Amino acid sequence: MTDMLDAKTIRRRVVEELHARLGERWLKPDGAKLLIASTDNLTDFSVELECYTDRRYGEYDCSLVAVFTWKKFAKSDKDFFAWYEIKDPSSTQFRTQSSRRLSKSFLRVGFDAIDGDFVRGRGTFWVANEADLAMFVTQCVNDFDGKVGAWIRRWFTWASALDVMDGNSQLCGAWRDTAYFCLLEQAHGREAACKWIGGIDATGWPGLLAARVEYLQSQVCGAGAAQA
Repeated sequence: MTDMLDAKTIRRRVVEELHARLGERWLKPDGAKLLIASTDNLTDFSVELECYTDRRYGEYDCSLVAVFTWKKFAKSDKDFFAWYEIKDPSSTQFRTQSSRRLSKSFLRVGFDAIDGDFVRGRGTFWVANEADLAMFVTQCVNDFDGKVGAWIRRWFTWASALDVMDGNSQLCGAWRDTAYFCLLEQAHGREAACKWIGGIDATGWPGLLAARVEYLQSQVCGAGAAQA
């Protein structure tokens, strides 16, 4: 007897099926999560796949999202907010638990966006029955064999990861400057990263975005800042 298709069941089945079909080539042997593993990965990014299910009109809109976390970025972001909350105490009221969790992610990007080269979205994948679910899993497997898998592999070296950031200006959203600084420093050193951030004039930018630039310029790269 098959399980009733609810959001929890869909996510569990996707995890099980992808482990069965991709495990040896892509995933760490953890039955509860979809963690990317590869002997070719020369970075210390941690990449986890999350399966999203949004129910509408009796069906489920399903998608896979790649979530990149990076200890170096997480520390830099934490240090920035510690500084910013002293600079602007009122900012703490906008820092919800959800926003704190999201800001620890270096990058969150959906397979649909990757497949569409970040220009156009792929059509919504609706799951209403077992056949739909099997087709969704097959699409995910095909993604790894195609454009999505090739894109994820580009994050396996610092140089190619930096190229990806350079070619997609929308990546990382509001924390792009901090993320780019960390990646540039990792690839080319503190001096190159500080030269880049020093050339940015954030006058007139929204408060938080300008503050990120100010923090890097004054606290990380400024006179007396600790050099890595």
